[in-house]
Amino acid sequence: MYKAKFFLLLVIMFILNFLAGNYLYAGEPTEVVKKILNKVMEIQTNPELKKFRNKRRLAIKKIIQENFDSTLMAKNALGSYWNKLSKKQKIEFTKLFEDLFQESYTKMVLDFLKKEEIKYEKEEEKGNEAIVKTRILKMEDEIPVYYHLRKVGNKWLIFDVDIDEVSIVGNYRRAFSRIIRIASFKALMKKMRLQQKAIKKAYAEDSAE
Repeated sequence: MYKAKFFLLLVIMFILNFLAGNYLYAGEPTEVVKKILNKVMEIQTNPELKKFRNKRRLAIKKIIQENFDSTLMAKNALGSYWNKLSKKQKIEFTKLFEDLFQESYTKMVLDFLKKEEIKYEKEEEKGNEAIVKTRILKMEDEIPVYYHLRKVGNKWLIFDVDIDEVSIVGNYRRAFSRIIRIASFKALMKKMRLQQKAIKKAYAEDSAE
């Protein structure tokens, strides 16, 4: 009888430890990130879409549009310079930034995220913001990827991603700041429009897929 109770206690402890190790930090933000990555993986590994990069691109871009706070990202990418813009300039810049960021992030996903295992480490939630820490296990490497989210209404949206300790928004801010400092905001907008045209041209031939 004693042995049976002892065995039962060990089983319960094992289950509790297992649950703690895997789900202790799995709150709503983690589930949001997990759902996004699962959807992307489904698209990337769908054998029917393997030869149709543009179809995969459009499907992944739609997921990014729905789950990233591109408006906040645009504002943060300009830093203190944002407050110097007129309302019209802010609207124009935001639309342009959103399209370029979504295309850039989509391309990165298409090129680098295939069937990799993703390890969910922990979640840090404070008020209406959260950080979901993950690691992509790629070959013999482990790449830390941290997702920064904030709650907008009743939905969690990603507003920055740190890849191997490098912030995507921070990278944009440094690049934009340099162009504005050396040339002007007008020059930055011109450069971004040219980049947008080049992307559209590159995918024009694939649009009929």
